[in-house]
Amino acid sequence: MATKAPIGNLSQFDHNTQEWEIFSSRLKQFIVLNEVKNEMKQALLLTHLHDDTYRLLKNLVYPKKVEEVGYDELLKVLDGHFTPKRCTFADKSKFYEATREVGESVEKWAARIRGLAVHCEFGTSLDMLLLDKFVLGLRAGKERERLFEQNVSTLTLAKAMELAQQTECAQKARADAVAVTVKQEPVYRAGAQPSAGRRDPEARTCSVCGMRSHDESRCRYKSYRCQLCGEKGHLKKVCTSKKQSKCRVNNVEATEFSAEGGDCDSCQECKLLSLRSYN
Repeated sequence: MATKAPIGNLSQFDHNTQEWEIFSSRLKQFIVLNEVKNEMKQALLLTHLHDDTYRLLKNLVYPKKVEEVGYDELLKVLDGHFTPKRCTFADKSKFYEATREVGESVEKWAARIRGLAVHCEFGTSLDMLLLDKFVLGLRAGKERERLFEQNVSTLTLAKAMELAQQTECAQKARADAVAVTVKQEPVYRAGAQPSAGRRDPEARTCSVCGMRSHDESRCRYKSYRCQLCGEKGHLKKVCTSKKQSKCRVNNVEATEFSAEGGDCDSCQECKLLSLRSYN
């Protein structure tokens, strides 16, 4: 007769890497789902223990043999060993001091505070304290500001999560829409020409000073007078005139006078130097 395949999957329990509370809960569900008989529960438990955990269980039930101990007693021994002794005030301290981490979603934050409240024994005050911790644990921002505007008497944890999620989604959509590409303009130092590799090919050269960072109407030198041609409205380095500045040169020339047919060669006065000025 063929053996019926089990429903679901139950992995081995290793106390070094896994939590006993989670494994024991899955074990009970596996037994119910597959309708495991009472006489088979002990074998099911022992075959799903890792070697290290099986060896530990043998030490815990000593001097009895682990095969002789019933299923319920084995569960009781393992529960007593792996279930830590809890301090309620320590658990409450972790709950009250918790805050939403940077980058943590609203859903993960709500689930985390629920997990912190498991061993706090809040009783009937659980829903109120979960709501307070959810709102007050949020960092300063749009989500917290919107929840602060709500009526506390009608606000629930589910409604607070919904409002926080809507605000968070609206912020992300607004950030994507506002993303604008900013064109960087060239920056020039005073008195320095921009490098040739960074010049805008479409920029027109100023006819007053020869630079490309502005036009003639905004040039600071438009009222200056050219030192080359003397005209107003441009500088010497952009002057297109071919005129040369007029320079006065004084030339000293010595001329000796002589009179034809006279005796001026022997005249001392005629031998005086004459000064003439040439332009």
